[in-house]
Amino acid sequence: MKVQTSIYPCVKSISQNVFLLLLLYIIGMNKLSAQQEPQFTLNMFNHMSVNPGYAGLRDAICVTGIMRQQWIGIQDDEGKRVSPETFVVSGDSPIRILRGGVALTVMQDKIGYFQDIYVKLGYAYHLNVGDGKLGIGLNAAFLNKSLDFGKFKPVDDDPLLKGGEESTMFTDISLGAFYIQPGGLFFGLSSTQLLEGARELGSSVDFKLRRHYYGTAGYELSWLRNPAFVLVPSVFAKYDGTTAQVDLNARVIYNEKFWGGISYRFQETVAVMVGMSVKDLSFGYAYDIPLSKIGGAGSHEIMLRYCFKLELEKTSRSFRNTRFL
Repeated sequence: MKVQTSIYPCVKSISQNVFLLLLLYIIGMNKLSAQQEPQFTLNMFNHMSVNPGYAGLRDAICVTGIMRQQWIGIQDDEGKRVSPETFVVSGDSPIRILRGGVALTVMQDKIGYFQDIYVKLGYAYHLNVGDGKLGIGLNAAFLNKSLDFGKFKPVDDDPLLKGGEESTMFTDISLGAFYIQPGGLFFGLSSTQLLEGARELGSSVDFKLRRHYYGTAGYELSWLRNPAFVLVPSVFAKYDGTTAQVDLNARVIYNEKFWGGISYRFQETVAVMVGMSVKDLSFGYAYDIPLSKIGGAGSHEIMLRYCFKLELEKTSRSFRNTRFL
């Protein structure tokens, strides 16, 4: 692997945690990484990023933004924050003339001196299945990966770590299906980075995209004695062909306005979640409590969503009675 020999001199000039973080990321690009695509604790509000079949299923125009700061407290020797940061904004809407929905997702993911920018354009075809609706979708994805070599400060003179920012572009596709039943069941299956493209970044880093598989399911359970409370257990799973990551979630919603819950990511994180909805606006927050040493001071995540229903006026029709012509 090209990268290991060129980055080794950096060990003395940046903290051990930062070096380990960067090295794990780089190795992951060449072999395997569960973090190759960003992860979110509030995954129940982020279906659009990983499953194109979700587009337009809610019969509303929705815009969702999520900001995640992961492993707070990891810095380089200059005190600059190098822990992972992710921002995503997605919007989707049903388009009746197309018998489905369309979506746009823009995402930025930073870890150390690496930065990924995603743009995804998607369409989903809708089918009525039972009491619910099924969306079958396709995304065209554009991914720009960059690395700022100038921020590395090796002790020995290493030409591979000199220069400015290098970047490369990937084009890829995603497929997905999502089923939603109002006030009941939902589940989805999808796969991203299907083309598994490979590119060289500068002269020392080779990127290999790995195909990812996602699955989610959940159900809304109302209390018989007090229907104002709704329990929503759900699961979110991610698999890249070698390793799997599973989140178990449980939220309690009160009066369709306030909610709280917990999430458990196997052997990695326990998270506390809270949120509220005011008319068309929803807010959510999650704090990850790390179960491993690399977790730093934990992770913070904020979600903001605005949805408004599409109220299409019915065209009025008039008829003339032939008896009164």
